[in-house]
Amino acid sequence: LIEEEEEEGEKKQQEGYNWVSKILRVNSIWTSGEKNPIPSAVDVNGEESELCAVDDDCGDEEIEFDRESFSKLLRKVPLEEARSYEKLSYLGYLAYSISQIKTESLLKHHGLRFITSSLEKKQQQASKSETKESSSSHGGSGSGSGDVVKPEERNPDGNNHRISVSIAYQIAASAASYLHSHTKTILRFGDSSHGNDDMASIIATDSVTAVVAAKEEVKQAVADDLNSTKSSPCDWFVCDDDRTATRFFVIQGSESLASWQANLLFEPVPFEGLDVLIHRGIYEAAKGMYELMLPLICSHLKRFGKGAKFRFTGHSLGGSLSLVINLMLLVRGVVPQNSGGGGGLLPVIAFGSPSVMCGGDRLLRKLGLPRSHVRSVTMHRDIVPRAFSCSYPKHVAEFLKAVNGNFRTLPCLNHQKHLYGHMGEFLILQPDSRISPSHDLLPSGSGFYLLTCPEPEGSDPDKTIHVARSAFMNSPHPLEILSDRSAYGSGGTIHRDHDMITYLKSVRNVIRKELNRLRRERRNRRAAWMVMRRKGGELLSLSGVMIRSGGENLKKLRKLVTSGNLHLIVVLLIPAKLLILGMYNLVKF
Repeated sequence: LIEEEEEEGEKKQQEGYNWVSKILRVNSIWTSGEKNPIPSAVDVNGEESELCAVDDDCGDEEIEFDRESFSKLLRKVPLEEARSYEKLSYLGYLAYSISQIKTESLLKHHGLRFITSSLEKKQQQASKSETKESSSSHGGSGSGSGDVVKPEERNPDGNNHRISVSIAYQIAASAASYLHSHTKTILRFGDSSHGNDDMASIIATDSVTAVVAAKEEVKQAVADDLNSTKSSPCDWFVCDDDRTATRFFVIQGSESLASWQANLLFEPVPFEGLDVLIHRGIYEAAKGMYELMLPLICSHLKRFGKGAKFRFTGHSLGGSLSLVINLMLLVRGVVPQNSGGGGGLLPVIAFGSPSVMCGGDRLLRKLGLPRSHVRSVTMHRDIVPRAFSCSYPKHVAEFLKAVNGNFRTLPCLNHQKHLYGHMGEFLILQPDSRISPSHDLLPSGSGFYLLTCPEPEGSDPDKTIHVARSAFMNSPHPLEILSDRSAYGSGGTIHRDHDMITYLKSVRNVIRKELNRLRRERRNRRAAWMVMRRKGGELLSLSGVMIRSGGENLKKLRKLVTSGNLHLIVVLLIPAKLLILGMYNLVKF
């Protein structure tokens, strides 16, 4: 969608307006000067470059990767680990249909006892609200203030029909939510008209511009709404594995208006007062969900004490929220890290989730956590994990800095050309080629890999992983995916490569493939053993006859030895005396 063919980035393309080209007109805001620039909220004690450098060594060194060199950095996920990921991906799939979860089946087939969900919390809060309203309904009539236009929302010319900026934000988020929910019907492949393209362009333009360029009081109002315990941007449910004292918190991805409010408020702010920056919308949403989940954390701790374990997992936005809530529990000292034998917080497992922190690996080191505490599973061509971690074109970065001062001092954007960096371990999932074409950097066929650096060869392994991951996240680049009209619609690659069901099916396919390989190996070993037993039986019979009948049959043994089958005698554990006697007669003849 973006063609860097002009420096000013303000001209129309020959066919229609793409949304980035339209919003780049806002570049004039910066060049003409701002009267009241937004104060930066990301001053990290003057350590901007260090924040980025410590995280991933933000050098400009480039390493070219092809399939052969990239594959050397891949380690197949073991079968038992893959099975645990299959279980969590299944729970992530259930999170999109919580009301249809069969609790008896969940317990019988997966050993998990359903505890509660955000749907139950909403029902409880609705009941409380109805009770409160009923008790206060006799307290007098309302003033009708909801229909009054506030003075600050009036136009200077006295026109009272002006829509407030906060309402405009709600409309923008609603438009984005509408666009997401209709990805199966708009921009169908083969549609030659540009009507739908224009609609998507307008929605995306207005959504991004309204949020990024909104005033601080508007964004704070939205942040307060996300932070509220009255509503969750994403639905979630909780279940227990009583055998291991593990409580699972499973969070779904973007499905509601509130989730898109969180998505669009993506400016950086400090995390928990630390020198780490985080996606503001997701952070605010996590705060509200944290308060809702805290009683469930405390009740599990009360029941199992130091043996209580907690597992957070989720898909898309839900995976990012799982990560943030997990780290909040650690930073605030509510739950310790799992040390391996006792209780505590188990590693976060996120499927298809966008990166939301700048300085994430640095935070893990500061908290004394291994990189394995955060495990991100990314489909080979999924656009969502790439959204904030791909290289941003210069004019897009300039636009963000022009309309929002917080982006001007964002280390990841200034030094690595992306908004937020990956943290923890990076796992790549590739489905069967019948579902989606193999990635150019991955071995052909389905596979599940951990990106690692087993042989440093004198280089920094962390830096090698960082460069390799960056190459993967930019291939294909999100703009390349979006520019393909076949990416949209019910059979489009965007929906296909990000859908939770695709993750679940792909993990199961990898497991099935590995089990079939193991079965073939067992069959081959069994067949080889049968051949050895058959030949060994012939040798044993021959040795007995040979000892009784003398030299004529020992010639047959010599012939058998020269054929290379003598080792079968040892396998059959022939008594040592017979073996020595036979060898003596063989040499004699």
